[in-house]
Amino acid sequence: MQMGPWLRHFFPAIPPEPGNDVMCWIARMQTRPIEHNPPFYWIGRALNIVADAGAEETLAARLLAAHGNAVCEPRTPNDDRAQGVLSEACAFAWTHTHIGTPSIELATPGGALDRDPVRLHVADVDTHVAPLRLKVGASGGEVTDDIAQLTSTALERFSGTRGRVLYLDMQHAREYPQNAGYALDLTEPVEAALHHHGGIAHIGHVFTRPFQWGNPVVAHY
Repeated sequence: MQMGPWLRHFFPAIPPEPGNDVMCWIARMQTRPIEHNPPFYWIGRALNIVADAGAEETLAARLLAAHGNAVCEPRTPNDDRAQGVLSEACAFAWTHTHIGTPSIELATPGGALDRDPVRLHVADVDTHVAPLRLKVGASGGEVTDDIAQLTSTALERFSGTRGRVLYLDMQHAREYPQNAGYALDLTEPVEAALHHHGGIAHIGHVFTRPFQWGNPVVAHY
């Protein structure tokens, strides 16, 4: 399925609504075509892989816990949390394609799988992947600081595996083609910071444009 049908499947009580940025992102995205919209194409592809791998139920529970099965007010945390779960789906698809079929597991014991931080675990090759997102608008020293913090967060989510990979998805925004991953002056600092902090921490890294797991900006693992 494509992204729109998947979102209608996960959120049956949220009607599809065409419109601009003043309405619920989940409602709006149900109407968006995938033509000339790479993020939306790759979301659909990722969700197909998640379902084929038997992880659809876990992902569906995380989406509902993140957003709720109702239209939200504009620019609330609900939409951002749901986008974070979709980034996890993209990380799952990338991991499945390049490392092996992962399981979704709690990053730390004692939490709830539907709402607490998770990591991906490929037991066959003893590897953890930590899906995280880089916020829009960071530049210069902020990028270095943000990636240092994200690397630290990823390290907290790993647990004794031989392979450790930070999967970093650029936060989705309407103006995403002007952000890191597209604009060279914004992309180079991200790549440099990932290389620096990943090298110190001895972890691999993948950096993608919003939801575009199929063609990463950089993948070093």
